Amino acid sequence: MTRLTVQSGDFLQGEGEYRNGSLTLKTARSPSPGEKIALTRITDLVVANQESSRSLSSALGWGVAGALVAGPVGLIAGLWLGGKEEEVTFLATFKDGRKLMAITDKKTWSKIDGNWRRHSQTAANG
Repeated sequence: MTRLTVQSGDFLQGEGEYRNGSLTLKTARSPSPGEKIALTRITDLVVANQESSRSLSSALGWGVAGALVAGPVGLIAGLWLGGKEEEVTFLATFKDGRKLMAITDKKTWSKIDGNWRRHSQTAANG
């Protein structure tokens, strides 16, 4: 998933997107489809909060799949291991002074953070 949810800052609350090294965020001047902002325009990027949650429907799905594969032990393992989701709340400060607080899943955060750090190191070294 490359979706993120804008919570506050200088962008409109609601859905945003990360794709190919850029964030697409809704602004008052560009509410649809939004303003495309390259990660290279971010000066500071930090995690504000990271938490795990469980999705009941996903856990049940994994439990049923586990039961089909390994019987009662698989059911228990599927219920225990399935449905875990991690959400990351992050803060970004842009070169133009705008700020963003948004929430995304851990996989998308890893992509955003990794890509931003690569660009930041390249700019600092070159």
